[in-house]
Amino acid sequence: MSRGAPPIVRYTNRIVAGLKTVAASGDEKLTFHRLVEAMGPGTHRLLILMLTLLNMIPGPPGFGGTIAWTTFAVALAMVLGRPIRLPGIIGNRKLPVAPLLKASEQVVRVTGIIARFSRPRLRWLTGAAATIPYGVFTMVLSVTMTVPIPFINAVPNVGLCVLAFSMLNRDGAGAVLGVGICLLGLAIEIALIFGAINLGMHAVNTVL
Repeated sequence: MSRGAPPIVRYTNRIVAGLKTVAASGDEKLTFHRLVEAMGPGTHRLLILMLTLLNMIPGPPGFGGTIAWTTFAVALAMVLGRPIRLPGIIGNRKLPVAPLLKASEQVVRVTGIIARFSRPRLRWLTGAAATIPYGVFTMVLSVTMTVPIPFINAVPNVGLCVLAFSMLNRDGAGAVLGVGICLLGLAIEIALIFGAINLGMHAVNTVL
């Protein structure tokens, strides 16, 4: 990889390299603990991006909630300035290596295309001073994404992915776009939840 490559391209290649190391060991599955170990306990921003990408892959019931709480734990460690330490209930959950590696390789290709439009700009929005606000925002968003309603978290997750991508690529304009998508997703989520509650109350009143 040339030194002139965009930061995000180097980071996504690092994800692939970490997963290839796990795959080379012969393990068909890896735990979230192993995932953190492969990426590095100090790679908070990189892991947040990877987790948002994982959340786009269909998984078994509870998978989205596990990803959301893992993201929360990573963001909390980032805010506190500590290495990532996952609780056992999250860290021991297993992920299939082969699909993750295949998906990550596709991400590298897509990233190369997106990186043509995203570039380092407004860096003050993505620098060290933005770490705590970014972490707190990610924590709040992660909690809202634990709501177990199918597809309701798709838009917030896309927004968080754009934000994570932009933070790594030092693209302040992209970070603002990501926050906007997140807020739009939250608004949709709140509207759907209140709509479901109102429908439920109306149904109960009709029966009574």
